[in-house]
Amino acid sequence: MATHVQQEEDFEALAARVDRALAAVRALPEEAREKALELKEAIEAFHRCALRRLVRTLRSTDHGKELLLQAVEDPSVYAMFLLHGIVRQDVVTRVAAALEEVRPYLRSHGGDVELVKVEDGVAYVRLHGACLGCSLSARTLQDGVEEVIKARVPEIQRVAVVSQGPVAGFVPLEEIGDLSDLKESGWVEGPPVADLPEGRPIRFEAGGHDVLLVRLGSRILAYRNQCPHMGNPLHQGPVEGSVITCPWHGFRFDLVSGECLTVPHVQLEPFPVRVHGQRVWVRPS
Repeated sequence: MATHVQQEEDFEALAARVDRALAAVRALPEEAREKALELKEAIEAFHRCALRRLVRTLRSTDHGKELLLQAVEDPSVYAMFLLHGIVRQDVVTRVAAALEEVRPYLRSHGGDVELVKVEDGVAYVRLHGACLGCSLSARTLQDGVEEVIKARVPEIQRVAVVSQGPVAGFVPLEEIGDLSDLKESGWVEGPPVADLPEGRPIRFEAGGHDVLLVRLGSRILAYRNQCPHMGNPLHQGPVEGSVITCPWHGFRFDLVSGECLTVPHVQLEPFPVRVHGQRVWVRPS
C-alpha cells in the first residue's frame, strides 16, 4: 500500500516540477523563451511518436489491448496519453472543465452552476444561488455559460437549464418534511446532521452497505464508500472544494456530480439521502 501511495506522491511532485519549470521558462527574455519552448515541443514530439508506436504495437494483439487498458487506469499514464492526444477526454469531462472557467464569475455574483447531464448534443445545467430565478439568468447563461461550453466543446449544440428537482445522492440541508414509514421504504437512519463536519467525509454502515457522507455548504451527499478504480474506501481521502482524492491511488472525484476527473467513464455510485428529525437518512441501492 505504501508503495502505491508513494508512487502517486512522486507523480504529483513531478507534475508540479514541470509546472514550475514551465512558468520559469515563460518568464525568460523573448529569445531565450522561444528557444526553450522549441526544445520542449521537440521533446514532446519525440515522446508522442514513440508512445503512438507503442500503442499501435499493443493494439495488435488481444493480450496487448488488455495490458493497454490496464495501463491507462494509472493516472500518470493517462495524463501522458492525454497530453499527447492518444486518448481524449469524453464530452462530459470536457463540459465540466469548461464550467470550471465560468464558475469563479458566477460565484462572485453569489451564484453557481452544476452539470446535470450531457445528452444528444445538449448540456443540461442547474443554476444555484443568486442565478436561480434571477430575471437575468437566461441572459447570463447565453452570454456566459453557453458561450464558453460551445467554444470549448464543439459537439455541444445548446445548453439547457433544468429545474431544481431532487438529485440522487444530494439533499439541501433544510429538512424534508413528514417522511412516514422510512424504514419500510428501505431508508436507513444515519448520523445527526450536527455530526457532519463541513467538507470532511464520514463513513457509516447502512443496510450492510459502506456509505460515504459529506456536507458541502448547504448540501449533503451520499455515495458508496468505494473508489471504482480498485474498490478501496474513500472516506480518508482529502477534500479540496468539492473534489475528493482517493487516498490509495490518487483518483479524483467531483463530489457534486460523482464524476471522476482523472479517468473518463468512471463515476461514484450515489445513494438517495434525506434529512428528517435532524438526522440523515440514506436509502442504499
